[in-house]
Amino acid sequence: MRLHWVTTVAVVALASLVAPAQQMPSDVAFGGEHFFRFRATVGGLTPEERAAALQERFTQVFLRLLTHRQPLIVSVRTQGAVRVIVVSGVPFATVTPADAAANHMTVD
Repeated sequence: MRLHWVTTVAVVALASLVAPAQQMPSDVAFGGEHFFRFRATVGGLTPEERAAALQERFTQVFLRLLTHRQPLIVSVRTQGAVRVIVVSGVPFATVTPADAAANHMTVD
């Protein structure tokens, strides 16, 4: 039980470093490192809501890695025109054609 509490505190402390690194609510950052910015609404979620959901998944993945000592495995699955990024078994982010177009890129 003590290990779980210590792990949770460590992840929360690391996650608390996210807020200062974010420049906009739709930015995705973790541990002070900026990853990307959502620019498109998908599935009824605004870019800001998508970023908040992904921040939660960052915490889930790191808790899983720390508490279960699972290896960090990243894969990309194709579902039609959409790409799903999976990290250590957690569906992490969905990249749609709308995301790619908003960033002047393709999903590939």
